[in-house]
Amino acid sequence: MFKAPYFDNTEVKTIEDVDMSERGAAAALAAFRSLSPADRIADSRHVFAYYKDYHEAVGGEDWLDEQMGIPETPADIWKFVRPGSEIDVRKGRNGDDNWYVIMEANCGWEEEHGLMLVWRNGSALTKVGGYDGHVTNVNSYADDSLEDVVYAASNPEYTTRIHE
Repeated sequence: MFKAPYFDNTEVKTIEDVDMSERGAAAALAAFRSLSPADRIADSRHVFAYYKDYHEAVGGEDWLDEQMGIPETPADIWKFVRPGSEIDVRKGRNGDDNWYVIMEANCGWEEEHGLMLVWRNGSALTKVGGYDGHVTNVNSYADDSLEDVVYAASNPEYTTRIHE
């Protein structure tokens, strides 16, 4: 167990089958452990976009607003996220030499699929969305044009990219 500063020192552990003797895995985990609450706030726009896209798709004003409440700013979205207690560290696939830190979280708007957060090499949030088991949007959709997409929205207005 260790405290994750990104999530205000929430205690998390790596899943049992992570091989921390792998240099890339250890480096990614160390980078993740150095992220701060300020990094989380900087990443808010991606998670907020997921919420807004979902809200629009399901007619959230009809029921979700009353059930969950309404975040007033992108940073407020974190009030509706409950980080998981475990993280995974995996190497990329298909020639991707990066290592990814993955956390499943619960969120107030999407109870079925939750929230999947993925940090490339432990330092940059590079994928947000419902849990699908893929560490990149390129893998999720088999589409190389999604290389820099963090949240791949159903409404393109809400798609976010690493550098915007």
